[in-house]
Amino acid sequence: MVVRKFNYYRFFIFIVVLIGIIVLCVKLISNHNYKKTYDYKLGLVGYSESEIKTLKEKLKNENIDELLNKKYDKDISEFVNQKYFLYKNLDKYIQYKKEHKLEDYNNIVALINTEANIDWMENEKLTDTSKGNLMLVNRIYGLDENYVPEDIVDAPVQYAYNGIKISETALDKIMEMIEDAKSDNFSFILADGYRSYSTQKEIYDSYKRSYGERAADDQVARPGHSDYQTGLSFSIVPYNKVYDKPKESEEYKWLTDNAYKYGFIFRFPEDKTKLTGFEAFTWRLRYVGSEAATIIHNENICFEEYYAYYVDKE
Repeated sequence: MVVRKFNYYRFFIFIVVLIGIIVLCVKLISNHNYKKTYDYKLGLVGYSESEIKTLKEKLKNENIDELLNKKYDKDISEFVNQKYFLYKNLDKYIQYKKEHKLEDYNNIVALINTEANIDWMENEKLTDTSKGNLMLVNRIYGLDENYVPEDIVDAPVQYAYNGIKISETALDKIMEMIEDAKSDNFSFILADGYRSYSTQKEIYDSYKRSYGERAADDQVARPGHSDYQTGLSFSIVPYNKVYDKPKESEEYKWLTDNAYKYGFIFRFPEDKTKLTGFEAFTWRLRYVGSEAATIIHNENICFEEYYAYYVDKE
């Protein structure tokens, strides 16, 4: 019987070939799988590695799938990278930028999100009152003539001028804030509160007769579009004091530092007039609850911006 000698050389060659086949298979499988990834697909469209990273971090998969059917646009990743970016508004951002030739992405996002880019009077919408304390009323969103808040009450005379009504939810926090302000030697009083649709109509019509419709629309909310009708908006002023420069007063500074702690925001900030559609009102506050008020205060945004991003995001 002949014993065949084991051929180590052939065995070595076999192992090397086998390893090569395995490595090749792994590479082919890996390459096949890579071509299924967003990194590969977005790269084919034209996005850079940094842009792809932004898109993957900020967008949902279904949003990326939609982008794959669009032509590459360098502005897309820039808009996606903005803090208050909303995918549903992406096409509007891009169109607005091209039409107005602007480079301020953050400002464009704010304008589109709050619908401040459209004609306020030609695009009226009904306010979603189911949002409660977070319902939005402005030049676009309005309440119907029959809307009256369920918890409207008379404000006590020790906290308000005679005849002022306000939402009971807001009133409780207003009284708490006024009392706390007293401990810091500041006295405040409610100067204006809830207005009915009919009352706002009388004010608007009177202004219109005196100064014309254009001036009226610039200065006064149309009936149904006054935030006062929510019962959550009010004016609070220093008691028995009038200032030529109210924003330099200690009372105003106190409200700036503390109002949000009670759930209040400045409804019409001076630096947000393009977004709110109304001129700034120094003493005009609005109850939105402590959580929303804290975000609005800390992020230095107006209620329109908050509503678009945190309430009506989808």
